[in-house]
Amino acid sequence: MSLNEETKKIQTFIKAHPQIASLSEKEVSVFYPAMLDKGDVEVSLNFWRLFYVRLIDCIVDHNHLYYVDNKPIISDKEYDELFDYLKKIEAHFPQLISSNSPTQWLIGQVSEWFKQAPHEVKLASLENTYNAEDIKERNQRIVKIVKDVKNVNNEISYRIEPKFDGLSVELVYEKGKLVQAITRGDGLVGDDITSNVKTIKSIPHTLKMPIDIGVRGEIMMPKSVRKDINKEREENGETPFANTRNAAAGSIKLLDSGEVARRKLVCFVYDVLRHGERETDNGTREWISFEALGLPVFDWVRTGKNIDEVVALCEDEKIQAMLEKEDIDFDGLVIKVEPQSLRDLIGSTDHHPRWAVAYKFPAQIVATQVMSVDFQVGRTWIITPVANLEPVELSGVTIKRVSLHNFDFINSKDIRLHDRVWLQRSGEVIPYIVSVIKDRRWTGNGERETTIQPPQKCPSCGEEVSHEDIHYYCRNPHCPTQIKEKIIHFVSKNCMDIEGIGDSTVALLVEQWIIKDVSDIYTLSDPKVQFQVVRFPWFADKKVSEIGKQVEASKKQPLWRLLNGLGIPGVGKKTAIDVIKAVNSEKLTVNNLEDLIKVMGNEEFLRSVYGVGEKIVEGIIHFMKHNKALLRRLEAYGVNFDASKYVEGMLDEENTKWSFSITGTFPVSREMIVQEMQKNWYLFHDSPTKITDLMLIGEAAGSKKKKAESFWLKIYEWRDAVLHAFPFLTHIISEISSKPKAQSLF
Repeated sequence: MSLNEETKKIQTFIKAHPQIASLSEKEVSVFYPAMLDKGDVEVSLNFWRLFYVRLIDCIVDHNHLYYVDNKPIISDKEYDELFDYLKKIEAHFPQLISSNSPTQWLIGQVSEWFKQAPHEVKLASLENTYNAEDIKERNQRIVKIVKDVKNVNNEISYRIEPKFDGLSVELVYEKGKLVQAITRGDGLVGDDITSNVKTIKSIPHTLKMPIDIGVRGEIMMPKSVRKDINKEREENGETPFANTRNAAAGSIKLLDSGEVARRKLVCFVYDVLRHGERETDNGTREWISFEALGLPVFDWVRTGKNIDEVVALCEDEKIQAMLEKEDIDFDGLVIKVEPQSLRDLIGSTDHHPRWAVAYKFPAQIVATQVMSVDFQVGRTWIITPVANLEPVELSGVTIKRVSLHNFDFINSKDIRLHDRVWLQRSGEVIPYIVSVIKDRRWTGNGERETTIQPPQKCPSCGEEVSHEDIHYYCRNPHCPTQIKEKIIHFVSKNCMDIEGIGDSTVALLVEQWIIKDVSDIYTLSDPKVQFQVVRFPWFADKKVSEIGKQVEASKKQPLWRLLNGLGIPGVGKKTAIDVIKAVNSEKLTVNNLEDLIKVMGNEEFLRSVYGVGEKIVEGIIHFMKHNKALLRRLEAYGVNFDASKYVEGMLDEENTKWSFSITGTFPVSREMIVQEMQKNWYLFHDSPTKITDLMLIGEAAGSKKKKAESFWLKIYEWRDAVLHAFPFLTHIISEISSKPKAQSLF
């Protein structure tokens, strides 16, 4: 049985039995019939004995793949689940504990390619936790230990440091000279990588003081470097590095030091293993800081005076967001007991210190499985393959589906049905398949059954599809899904910005033939059409009336929004803005539809717009030529086709400073304030979110103010604070009643 198959079988069993209990003979036979000795009266214990041995072997093999080969085939979280289950078995059946267990001794982590070197002080690993409750329970145990031994309670505090996601290393200095660098290995013995470490520019070869010291640090590859190397590896047909740790480990263990230097690795030091003090003139011992020695440190540390402060720091999404912006990867925070004197009192196990724990951020790269593939048709006619995944938690979100983009992407990644894949998500970015875990590839009955086949017919209308370049298209203009997607795009925030018309509303209106194309949106302000719509479920009079008002208001939107909303091939928000800006800078006349058709048919003008290439020019000309009837209907409904209107309020995304939201009552309309802010390149958020930067607050502010406070946004409230920060608003809000100054920074 392969490691892939064994791991999968063990994972299935663990998911089915999260709590260890004595299993019946029948339950055991379902999962491990080969292990079951029906003649043994101690069938349960025999089962656990055999399962325990196989679980140890499985974890040791994964250790070797992770620490030595640098080619993990399971995610950190999957490994933690296996390891935690092993500990549960040992807690439930202590008579089974083996000296070979990874809980007793880290094995399988020393490379055969490098000379081995012992650690003078054991490099222990940290236990991981993923939730606040575990942190609180751990604190209770620590308090009990300290009270029992020392009758201490209130003096326990915690030091919070970022947890690097790289390769752990010991750096040994003698009389200030770097003499040895050793990987963590099994904690007692590691690989001597001194020559390669000396190529890392951030690690000093000579300290600022001639002392003997051993320190622990983390070697990492910057994200920007890994991105370039992965692109190169993919072009060469090599598997890209799944994460920073693999990138660092795969680089530091290269046999060519010159190639190691090219990988631009970095290192930060975070712990003293031995010495680190010097004797003063009066005979006392004095601690020397890393900075004083010239050692590289990451300058971010927080203190939690009590466990509630620790939990608040761990759950503070702003901290994770701040660390994500760095060019190196962090996968959590390290929580350490302070003061130092209590650490010796609390002690350690053979495997990890009790006085420290790693709080892991929600995973940003995980392993999951492609269960099946669907095809969906979009507003631009393209049919996109979408993988249905085994549900997995990633960055705090359950991911069930991920786009496979096109068949060039599928072929370049060699993605097949039932493959295990590495899935990545950073911040708010859409999930992305990094690579296939080929060592865990499903062994089915031949390649034909696992190869993803292109669609023959449109999944929405059933029409034959056409294959052009790298995409498959549905060219049926009446395809219902395309119509829905075009309308959803047309009413969206960056297009005509019509609130109240969401995806479900669009779906119902299209299905009921109320809307057949984007121009029909403007019938929703017609009382006759409203009378029809109000009879549908969930369409109350107030909602229908509000939609009608929003539709009417959208007719005054600037022309760039209409161009963006029409779905012209290659034309997005930025291109639409750039085209309208060029129209006005060239002093071209576009006051109505006929003017627009004339200008948009001018190839010379379109090519003069920066960033507009040949394909976009062709797309604009083709659209204007073949959609005149649609455009004339929009003009007849009163939609703005004057390019000179609202030009001064256009948002240039490249010059945007900050995002803001607004709440409360002002003596002028919020729309005027928003427009003035956008003129000065501020990005407007209708409602405050975690990524909003600023909040402007008038009188009688409601729930949005509380929301802004909960997100720790920078708040400007009342006249003085607002005008001091945004002097360009003076001429429109100078009449705001003078109130006590109340500028708050959360």
